[in-house]
Amino acid sequence: MISQRTRCSLAQFLAQQDTAVSITLFSKYNIEHPPLYSAQLLMSLINAFRDQNDRNLLLILQEIIATQGSLRASVSPKHVFDERMYDLIQCLLIDGYIVQDKKLTQADPSIADAAPLEDDLIIALRNSGFPQCEAIIEKISDSAEAFRSSPSDYNAALTNARVALEALAVDVAADVALQLQTATTYNPTKWGEVIGFLRSSGEITVEEEKGLAGVFGFLSPGAHRPIGIPENQMARLGRSFALNMCWFLLQNRTARRNI
Repeated sequence: MISQRTRCSLAQFLAQQDTAVSITLFSKYNIEHPPLYSAQLLMSLINAFRDQNDRNLLLILQEIIATQGSLRASVSPKHVFDERMYDLIQCLLIDGYIVQDKKLTQADPSIADAAPLEDDLIIALRNSGFPQCEAIIEKISDSAEAFRSSPSDYNAALTNARVALEALAVDVAADVALQLQTATTYNPTKWGEVIGFLRSSGEITVEEEKGLAGVFGFLSPGAHRPIGIPENQMARLGRSFALNMCWFLLQNRTARRNI
């Protein structure tokens, strides 16, 4: 699904164009939208895209990707257009959509039916009450910013995602120890000991421990060298693994708190 980050990036991109361009795109695909005002075009577009369904957004995005040349011609200076287009393409890639040969395709066929994980994860983290929740959210955001930066820093994107996963596991382990009313016997600065405690306490299974260890290893420096896969897609995959494991740890803990 299309994240709020990508929706805002799309609004920033179209705000460079004359208001008539956006009105025409909405009209062409018979998409209802709030009024668009030239004086406040960016905010008008953000409001228009905020709750728009993915199908409508993809129709607009597909046309933008296919007609970059004509859209670029109306923007001066050109580097402004290029910067906003780069940001939009990177945001789409984070969501799992690849721009290639002026076409927008899904990196994974399951993406269309998937929830906007990162948006939901951040909301769930804020509701969790974990001590490091804001720091974890900051690292997730830092990961996205590194991915979107020009040039992109894919190593930093994966490192920040790994730090977020590790910090969340530490908070989950502390919460488990508190619920069990047992003294902690693991070193919270050592990843292996943290997930080992989660497994020995019954919070996760042996298979889940292996999954967490595998993702952490994949995110470690030098472990994600792309072979036959573009570096940006490999980085997106690793980041997606990390966020999915964060989601698993958080939802698993929430469920077990109530047992």
